[in-house]
Amino acid sequence: MRKLLLFFGFAMIAMLTTSCSTIYQKIKYSNKDITISNPCEGEEIDFKLISLIGDKEEQTMVLNCRLINRGVNKNIYVGGNFVAYDTEGVAHNTSRSNSYKAKTDKKVNFSIEIPGKAIPKKVKKMAVIAFDMDDCRVELRNVPIIWKKFKKEEK
Repeated sequence: MRKLLLFFGFAMIAMLTTSCSTIYQKIKYSNKDITISNPCEGEEIDFKLISLIGDKEEQTMVLNCRLINRGVNKNIYVGGNFVAYDTEGVAHNTSRSNSYKAKTDKKVNFSIEIPGKAIPKKVKKMAVIAFDMDDCRVELRNVPIIWKKFKKEEK
């Protein structure tokens, strides 16, 4: 009986740990300090920031977002003219973009790998992230980074 209770106790702790990190991420990204500029919102393309995840070991970051195409079905190019500055003033630039098939009013999740590396103990947020999304220029300010230690399989 004790083993069974101990097993359930560990299972509850594991479940709470997983759900707490999800709640923490939602709280962090509902922060009023984050500003998002998207001139096409409501007309052509709606944009939503999901997260900015950093890998502590590799010192790299991935921006996770979602878009909704409000126009006719089309391929949308995301990530062109990418520029980002961390709080230390280091620039992270690339001109590479990816194409996503966006049907009318359907959600499309996408990720952008931020080029370069950042030190997790010094860089807690990105001061500016800007990139092209079709004919729109999206700009994000004060985006917090959730630094994690990834397992080899998660990458």
